[in-house]
Amino acid sequence: MPHDPRPFRLAVNARWLLPGALEGTGWYSHRLLERLCATPGWEVHLFFDRDVEGFVYPGSVPHVVGLPARHPWLWKLWNERSVPWALRRIKADAYWSPDGLLPSRKALKRVGLGSLPMVATVHDLNFVHQPEGIPPRVGRYYRSVVARGAAEADHLFTVSETSKADLVATYSIDPECITVTPNAPQQHFAPIQGGTAAAQQRWAGGNPYFLFVGAFTPRKNVATLIRAFQTFQTRHPERPEQLVLVGNPLHRDAELQALARSSGSSVRWVGRVEGSDLNAVYSGAMAFCFPSRFEGFGIPLVEAMASGCPVLSSDVSCMPEIAGDAARYAAPDDVEAWADLLYRAAIEDRQEWIDRGLNRAAVFTWDASAANARAALETLRPAL
Repeated sequence: MPHDPRPFRLAVNARWLLPGALEGTGWYSHRLLERLCATPGWEVHLFFDRDVEGFVYPGSVPHVVGLPARHPWLWKLWNERSVPWALRRIKADAYWSPDGLLPSRKALKRVGLGSLPMVATVHDLNFVHQPEGIPPRVGRYYRSVVARGAAEADHLFTVSETSKADLVATYSIDPECITVTPNAPQQHFAPIQGGTAAAQQRWAGGNPYFLFVGAFTPRKNVATLIRAFQTFQTRHPERPEQLVLVGNPLHRDAELQALARSSGSSVRWVGRVEGSDLNAVYSGAMAFCFPSRFEGFGIPLVEAMASGCPVLSSDVSCMPEIAGDAARYAAPDDVEAWADLLYRAAIEDRQEWIDRGLNRAAVFTWDASAANARAALETLRPAL
């Protein structure tokens, strides 16, 4: 059946497009929107919860919708009141929320849009399986709203086959109603030839270093990595390697705070690193260490591999799916096994390991993910 000749009017939740502070959902939104907004015959309306600062793409129409929504009470108000009225005002044909939070069908019915097609991206179900790492109020909100949205949405996106299987098992969703739109590196990453010495000098006092990149939350399991590094140092006091931790706390983690106070000068907390500096800190590392207990995708795995950095990873959740044969694995909480991996990374030849990582990283592209999303969203376009 032919499509309506007018533009397909897609509305998108753009709350996570935060200038200078993009995290996983923000980068995912940004890179897909760059491509989806250029789709011929589409008109993409971006719903922000504050004044728009950048992130206006050719083919997009920005809107400031409601008040800034940075608290569960305000999330509810934004999703249940502000978004439905904005959808009605622009005469939207469909709505996509990259953060997994949708207005309820009840709220849409109040404005005469009860059958509006809706799509949500559910990146992972950490709030279901790892609730202890999330503030209770936030966890309760996500568990309630994502479960309802999964039942009421016309389609779901997620970022890995592992997360897709989890959505099917947890919410009894038809697999045909879920499209995998994988993440990819947030920017172009590549090995930096001759940059190792400069990276070591900048971040590790001239010493070789192991690296972690990510938010400091309990599920990222940075505490196990620190303990493994301390074990490595005890076993091999002659080794000069240091541990560089890139990122900032996301939620309170008393265990990690205690370790930070006692970790000593060989564990370096360098805060947020972005852009070319992030590429450089990856490329100069002996190995990237990712002991996470649970992920939807694990973007730093691909960024590290693309930068020519060998990867050490936990062997659970989606990590083996993403890193494949390019990583060396250990159970996330096995301190002794992680200490062994650190030693292997310090003494063994790394070139084959690096080459496998470069090949594996090339599998993940935003163009491919956008094509998957575009095909699924196109099925929601009104027909004549």
